[in-house]
Amino acid sequence: MKKLVYAVLPCSLLLAAPARACDICGCGVSNYNPYLFPHLSKSYIGLSYISRSYRTFPIDDAPSRETYRSILLSGQYRVGKKLQLLALLPWQQNMLRSESGNRTLSGLGDITLLAQYKVWDHSTEKVRHTVLAGAGLKLATGRFTPAGTNKAADQNFQLGTGSTDYIVNGSYRISTGKWLFGAGGSYKYNTSNADGFRYGDVLNLSLLAAWRYEWANWSLLPYLQLSHEALSRDADHNVLQRHSGGTVAYAGGGIDLSTRAITLGLNYQFAAGQHLADGQISAEPKFSAHASFSF
Repeated sequence: MKKLVYAVLPCSLLLAAPARACDICGCGVSNYNPYLFPHLSKSYIGLSYISRSYRTFPIDDAPSRETYRSILLSGQYRVGKKLQLLALLPWQQNMLRSESGNRTLSGLGDITLLAQYKVWDHSTEKVRHTVLAGAGLKLATGRFTPAGTNKAADQNFQLGTGSTDYIVNGSYRISTGKWLFGAGGSYKYNTSNADGFRYGDVLNLSLLAAWRYEWANWSLLPYLQLSHEALSRDADHNVLQRHSGGTVAYAGGGIDLSTRAITLGLNYQFAAGQHLADGQISAEPKFSAHASFSF
């Protein structure tokens, strides 16, 4: 049953990573890479629902509320004992509500391809250490429409970035008895698209503490987590854009319920501290639910 729990914990840690964000601070389509630390040892197919909302208070426009929802299909294939290949296919639904009216946009988002390598896996009678490192690409498969104005909302309210971006990531986990602890980080380097717009790079860091309860072929894993997102400013034809980028720190937790093949889980996080878009954005709590089948 311990092998099962090691497969469950990374799925929980992943939910600390970014999904969708606001359309004014540069978070919108620039940081969609939620599953950077996949299951350690198994091949799997997963389906996730991710929801994030933001309120914006721009100086030169009416206040608005943006909601970004994603249905994420993910799959991992294990090659040998140390290498895993991961593909992420998102379906996006973006909604913007303001005094001037409502906007909705839905369709295929940007596909992400990752390779993960188990750098170190060491076990004693009481403690197990595991280190993963990986890299990948975010492809320009989501629709990108050149903005008709200079407003940040028009640049970021998109299904895709229109660019191919590069991802590196790593994670460390230690378990002892019923306790599991994890730390992870990822960096996404964004490139300019054909319209000359470049979304800001994204740094994500996360910490997680989990307690494992097992009975028969079942495992229950409640956990607490902290995460930090830092976003660089966007650039239009190499000119940095005001009211973009920023930082936000999230706190929260969740729970995973697993059998030997199936995992179900919920996750909730709230912004414990933030400074987005020069203070013009307020991040609301985010929620996700996931299910996966290992084979």
